[in-house]
Amino acid sequence: MKTFLRYLRISSLALTCAIGLAACGGYSALTLGGTVSGLTNSGLVLANGGDTVSVPANVTSYAFPNQINVGASFHVTIQSQPQHMTCAVIDISGTAGTTSTTNINVACAQNSYAVGGTVSGLTAGGLVLINGADVVTIAANATVFTMPAKVPDGSVYGIAVLTQPTGLTCSVVNGTAYMAEAAVTGVQVICVPV
Repeated sequence: MKTFLRYLRISSLALTCAIGLAACGGYSALTLGGTVSGLTNSGLVLANGGDTVSVPANVTSYAFPNQINVGASFHVTIQSQPQHMTCAVIDISGTAGTTSTTNINVACAQNSYAVGGTVSGLTAGGLVLINGADVVTIAANATVFTMPAKVPDGSVYGIAVLTQPTGLTCSVVNGTAYMAEAAVTGVQVICVPV
């Protein structure tokens, strides 16, 4: 009988400990996600192993559909970039339970490309070209130019002459268009004597 009572006490103590631990709110699985900044276009898909999540344009947070077990490692990558943008994952990997699983943040930016072209007839100095607030001085006898600031994909660029060179009149051909998904090298600056 004493053995039975001892067994009963040990069993009830074990049951009490189990209930107490369950009441502590311990987690066996955690949500994996984070914030998103700068995403204005669709097409972003994130991956963690075989688990993927499509992130719509203009959202500020995301979460993978499946939770990950405590103790499991994670490594979030970009499976597909959004249209006309490049995104990067910040704090991409860790272990659930020892590393935060809710601050795997994603930062996106519009793709930008250089604008430039050819110069002909520039025998004197003083030519200054402008594109919005972007300005560049072209040296005498130059045959090519590139504007200092890149232009975001889908934005309008408009190269114009801000200051004419000494004794010459320069004009711009193909200087205005929408920026496509590549650097522009077809702008022509043609200079002739006054």
